[in-house]
Amino acid sequence: MICPIPLIVDSGLDKDQKLWRYIDLAKFVNMIESQTLWLARADTVDDQREGFFPDEMMTIMKSLYENFQKKSNQVPIVRDADDFQDYLRRNTFISCWHINNDENMAMWALYGNRSTGLAIQTTVGLLEENIKPMSINPATELERENHHRSRPHSFHFKKVMYKR
Repeated sequence: MICPIPLIVDSGLDKDQKLWRYIDLAKFVNMIESQTLWLARADTVDDQREGFFPDEMMTIMKSLYENFQKKSNQVPIVRDADDFQDYLRRNTFISCWHINNDENMAMWALYGNRSTGLAIQTTVGLLEENIKPMSINPATELERENHHRSRPHSFHFKKVMYKR
C-alpha cells in the first residue's frame, strides 16, 4: 500500500522567516544530487535530548501511566512514559533548521564542521514551496527500520518542541 505524505506547515510560522541549516559539504552535495531532504531518526541525532518531553510534561505522563495501570487489567502496548517517549523518538524523523535573521556563530561551531561546513539560508515559504509531496511504501522503506505502520503519515513543519 502506497501512503501519500502531506506537508503540514504550522500556521504560526511566518512565510518570510529566515531559516538556516548548517551542514558539511558531503551532506550538501548528497542533498543536491538526490534532490531530497534527509530526515534523521530523532534518537540518532547528535543532540541526545532531541525529541525528549519537557520535565513538566514527563511528570504528567508518568502520573497518567501509573493511574492507567492501577485502573486497568490490560497490559498496555507501551509500558510507561519512558517507553512511550522512546517509541516516539524511534518513530519520529527530523530535519533541523535554525530560525534566525542572521548567521549564528554557535550554530557554526556545533554543526558547521569547521573546514567543510556551509550554511543554507532559505525561508519558511521557499522551503514549503520546494518540498514536493511524496509517497512511501511502508511495506518496504519503513520495515527496513523495523517500523510497521499501515496508516498514512504526515510531514509536519513547525517550530521545535522544547529545548533545554
